[in-house]
Amino acid sequence: MTTPIFYRALTKMALPLARIYLKKRARKQPAYLEHWDERFGEIDYPAPKRPRLWLHAVSLGETNAARALIDAFFEGYDEAELLLTCMTPTGREAGEKIAAAYPGRVVQCYLPYDTAELMGKFFDQTRPLMGVVMETEVWPNMVAQASIRGIPLVLANARESEKSARQARRFGSVMKPAFGGFEAVLAQSEADAVRLKELGARTVHVCGSVKFDVKADPLQSKAALELRKLIARPIILVASTRDGEEEMFVEPLSKTVEKAAVLVVPRHPQRFEEVFGLLKSTGLPVLCRSKGEDFADASRIDGPVILYGDTMGEMSFYCALADVCIMGGSFGNYGSQNLIEPAAAGAPILVGPSSFNFAKAVDDAVEMGAAERVRNAADAWRTAVGWLHDGCLPERSRRALEFAHSYTGASARQMRFIGEIWEKARSKMS
Repeated sequence: MTTPIFYRALTKMALPLARIYLKKRARKQPAYLEHWDERFGEIDYPAPKRPRLWLHAVSLGETNAARALIDAFFEGYDEAELLLTCMTPTGREAGEKIAAAYPGRVVQCYLPYDTAELMGKFFDQTRPLMGVVMETEVWPNMVAQASIRGIPLVLANARESEKSARQARRFGSVMKPAFGGFEAVLAQSEADAVRLKELGARTVHVCGSVKFDVKADPLQSKAALELRKLIARPIILVASTRDGEEEMFVEPLSKTVEKAAVLVVPRHPQRFEEVFGLLKSTGLPVLCRSKGEDFADASRIDGPVILYGDTMGEMSFYCALADVCIMGGSFGNYGSQNLIEPAAAGAPILVGPSSFNFAKAVDDAVEMGAAERVRNAADAWRTAVGWLHDGCLPERSRRALEFAHSYTGASARQMRFIGEIWEKARSKMS
C-alpha cells in the first residue's frame, strides 16, 4: 500500500506550518516546545529490547482510556514491552504515569507528523511487531508505511461521527485505502461500525468503548467521601468543561441563593487561570484546589460557594464528591465528554444539546434514568437544584450506578482481537 504522490508531497510541504502551529500552542502551554525533535524526526527513535507493541493515543482522554488495554496486554504478555506515543503534553504526562506503573517496560515519545519519510524512519527504528491506534487517528502515510513493513495495525475503540465521516468521504482516494489498511477495526457502536465500513474498513467488530472501563482511583474516592462529610452540603459538579462553557454558567451561578457547593473542573490545564478569573467575577467565594485551599472550609461559608478543581489526574476524587453532575462538552459544540466516571461514582448526570461523541451512551443513560437532557446551562442549573430537593436523588444515584455497570467489558472484548493479531505477529518473528 502506498499513498498518492500528491498527498505525500502535500504533507511534506505542510511541515513548516506544523512548526508555526506548535509555537502558537506554546503561548498558552509552553510544554508544546518540549521534545520538538521527536515530532520532526530529528532524533533516533528508541529501538526495542523485547517484543514490542506500539500504541498511539493522541491526547489525555485517549491515553487514559488506553490504560485498561495496556493493563490487559501486560497481564497476558509479560515478555513484551510497550512503545506509547501521543501528540499532546497532557497525553504525554498521562503516559508517564503508565510508565511508572510498569518500570522498564514502557517507552514514550511523540509520534512524528504524518509524512512518508518521518513515518518510515519511525517504524524502521522502533520496529514494533504490531500497532494499536486509538479511536480516530487514521493517518494515511502512517498506515501505508506500516503496511510496507508488514506491521499489522488495529484501530481500537474506534469511533466515527457523521461529521467526520462526511469529511473523510471528500478525500476518499486517500482515506479509503487508509481505513482499509487496518487488520481489524474495533468499533464502539453499531453506528460507528456502519460508517467505518462505508469509509473502507474491512474487518470491523463492535466491542463497546474502553473509556467506560476506566476504574476509579480507590484512594481518591475514599478521600472524597471523607471530605463530603466535612463539607456537609450538597455538591453540584460541572465536569470537564470546554472553552466558552464556563461563561454559560456564570450568570446562574452569580444569581443562586442555594446553600450548595458548585465544583467546577475544566478539561484543559492551559485554561485553568482564565477560568479562575471568570469564577472570581461571580462575586461568590472560590476555594481553589491548586492553591492548597481546603474544600472543607465550604462548611464555614454562609450561602453558595464555588470549589475549583484545577488539578490534573484527580477526576475520580471530583466525581466522588458530587451529588449531581452537569456534563461539560455538551453545552458548546464539542459532542460531550465521557459520562461514565460520574455515573460510576453514583452521580446522576445532566447533558446539554451536544452529545455526538457519546450519542448512544447518552441515549442509554437517559433511557435508564441515569441522565437527563437539558436545553442549555440555565436549564441544567435549575434541574440540578431541583434534584437536590425532590427526594429522588438516591434512586437517580442507583440508576447511574446500574448504567455504569452495564457499559463495562469493552476492554476484554477488544483485547481478544488484539491478542489474536499479536500471537500471529509473534509466530512470524519466531
